[in-house]
Amino acid sequence: MQIVTISTQVGSYGEVIAALVARTLGLELISREKVHELAQTCDADYRDACSLYETEHGPGFLRRIFFDKPSHTSLFESLAYEQAARGNVVIVGRGAQIVLRDVPGVLKVRVVAPSELRIQRVMERYGMSCPDAADYVRRHDHERRNLMRSVFDVDATDWALYDLILNTARFDSGSGARIVVSAVENLPKPADEEALKRKLTAMAFAKRVETVIRKKLTSTVAHNVTVTATSDGVLTLSGRVRDHRDREWAEQIAREYPGVTSVTSELKVTELSFGI
Repeated sequence: MQIVTISTQVGSYGEVIAALVARTLGLELISREKVHELAQTCDADYRDACSLYETEHGPGFLRRIFFDKPSHTSLFESLAYEQAARGNVVIVGRGAQIVLRDVPGVLKVRVVAPSELRIQRVMERYGMSCPDAADYVRRHDHERRNLMRSVFDVDATDWALYDLILNTARFDSGSGARIVVSAVENLPKPADEEALKRKLTAMAFAKRVETVIRKKLTSTVAHNVTVTATSDGVLTLSGRVRDHRDREWAEQIAREYPGVTSVTSELKVTELSFGI
């Protein structure tokens, strides 16, 4: 089973390289269109959020969707786990390198290029003037960084997130793809691939339940609730909630979620009171 995540900069040829890698290795390319398919399976309340996430940009989007809404973060983590659980995939963007950073057997690639070169490529690709292309690149970079910080509280430019950083200033897309393919072929494989698939599926399921709990428990403290799951639907809830009523509600939400077989609660109650 091969799983590759490719994070790109606009004008870096990253998406072209991703497509070439997928074709060369016979892997499924998880592109914007594929993410849209997954988005259609979301809770109806989140469908617009998923569609916006597909575009990966827009400060208005960040304000509407993520500020004070950590349930969306859980949802998008579940989408990344679901994509990876398919196995034999190349996932482009969407913070998959962040969500899957501790998963064995995942090659995490970032494709970059100097700003001047990316501006030139954008000018040629879209027929823009130099000032317009420069503004496009600047805004695109800024929005992507803000998105990853807002969703995952991580700087996507942190080199430690990646196994391979490819600068296309010195490589065309074909050469870049061959480098990535070589890295994939030389990456150690997980000891038990079927077990890894089951684990990823369970993690996706847990994040779906976590999404609902964080959505329905609106207190700030409840945003810290986390859910883990086994492959047979056994859930464990951990973190802190505001009071005993919230704890009981979280446990009930988890028990009633389709596919859950049992729930173990390790939730702690934080009794907050304010007075003079």
